[in-house]
Amino acid sequence: MDRDIEISVTPEAARGELRAGRSITLWFLFFLFSLALGYPTLNRYDPRDLGPDQVAYYRMTMGDNAPTEIPFCFRVLVPSVAKPFYLLARGRVATWNPVWLGMLISNSLFCATFSLVLLWMGYRILCNLPLALLGCTLVLLNYAVPDLWLSGFIDASEACLLIAVAWFMFSDKWWVLPIIGFLGGLAKQSFLPFATIFATVWWLTMEKSNRRCGQLLWLVGLGAAASVSIIYVHWSVAGSLMMPWTMASRWWEEGGFFENLLFAIGDRRFWYPFVWLVPLGVWRLNRFPKPWVMATGATTLFALWLAGYSDIGTGDSRAVFNIIGPLFSMSAASLIADEKPWSPSRRNRKLKTL
Repeated sequence: MDRDIEISVTPEAARGELRAGRSITLWFLFFLFSLALGYPTLNRYDPRDLGPDQVAYYRMTMGDNAPTEIPFCFRVLVPSVAKPFYLLARGRVATWNPVWLGMLISNSLFCATFSLVLLWMGYRILCNLPLALLGCTLVLLNYAVPDLWLSGFIDASEACLLIAVAWFMFSDKWWVLPIIGFLGGLAKQSFLPFATIFATVWWLTMEKSNRRCGQLLWLVGLGAAASVSIIYVHWSVAGSLMMPWTMASRWWEEGGFFENLLFAIGDRRFWYPFVWLVPLGVWRLNRFPKPWVMATGATTLFALWLAGYSDIGTGDSRAVFNIIGPLFSMSAASLIADEKPWSPSRRNRKLKTL
């Protein structure tokens, strides 16, 4: 009897297997994994010793958002979600720092949601739940997650919202993009250019027959909503109106562009998230939708340009990982675990909207 019969799995069948109950269970597991990865912030060390970012977010969670702590004071989403958990934990968690507990829960919520959305995308594309789960595991085990997402920063929210942009375009639900844009502006100022470039390149690289003017309108709404939320946060915190492009002009650092860029990426810490991710992830990118690959590449180039423009600092790879981490982790999973050859019939199982 022939054991090499390939079972055909359509996207509709794959979608049906990952029902709501299983998705909720997996989200809860991702949340618990994130709490465990970020546990050292509770009483092993104080993230405030690592830099001004964490000091500002610590104060914001406690309700003291000083407008002088620029630009951190305008990144209100994660501290706002963390504040209720801090208030509930204050005086009730023994040796744990209640502020960092609130921040850890907040970041873990975004980290778990990011992982679930990535799982949906990986499952719909690869039609293989174990492969998709492995891709999510590779993300969570990356250096960037415990050391950058779950250590008092706020970048888990930006990564979560960026993958949400990809998911809703992938699912042809473009009308959700303005909602994601508004939340992204509350999360971090860099979300505006990253998401706008990502979504624009995605739309431009879609099949012409699948591009519609309505999609372009929702794409414009994404950028507009993010701009409105950034302006609103600046007004509510600093008491003045300022356009996003005016804020961006203040990020310029003295020195040459290439000098700033080399300083930003020259430190070995910049490469910790990518030392295995890029070599393993680059080989199977042809399995993934062209719009996702091209949008990731273009946005990554912009992030590197921004490093030269604004001097993001030595060893700071958060922005680049937030962009390429999802795609490259899923691609690496398909390289190391999928033994079946990639046939044209499997390639054609992608959504027709792509």
